[in-house]
Amino acid sequence: MTRANPLPDDVETLKAMLLSQEAALRERDAQVLKLQETVDSQQAALASRAAEVEHLKLLIAKLRRMQFGRKSEKLDRQIEQLELRLEELETTKARHRSKSRRRSARSWNRHRASCPNICRARSRRTCPNPSGSARSVVA
Repeated sequence: MTRANPLPDDVETLKAMLLSQEAALRERDAQVLKLQETVDSQQAALASRAAEVEHLKLLIAKLRRMQFGRKSEKLDRQIEQLELRLEELETTKARHRSKSRRRSARSWNRHRASCPNICRARSRRTCPNPSGSARSVVA
């Protein structure tokens, strides 16, 4: 295998190159861990919102069942308020989903720029780790 820039024969230079590569890998691993923590917290927030949406749907259904027996302006107002809250949550969910997609694309572009020779040979969502196997960059 030929290389455009042959490696130097000096052992000290080779050691320095190896140490800088190891430092770069540690930094990237730290970035991956930080991104994974962000993903985990976002997933927890989404799960919480999903639970609240389900709770509101059940509460609205219960209030509607109660409404059939007697008309009550108070129940109508409660239903309207809950429906507005539900609509607000669903709108927020859609907005977060579109932001997440844009953020994911920007993150990938920054990552690809930081290791162009490796990542261009791989699929869009993977990058090699030091052992040579592929790992997911963006969840």
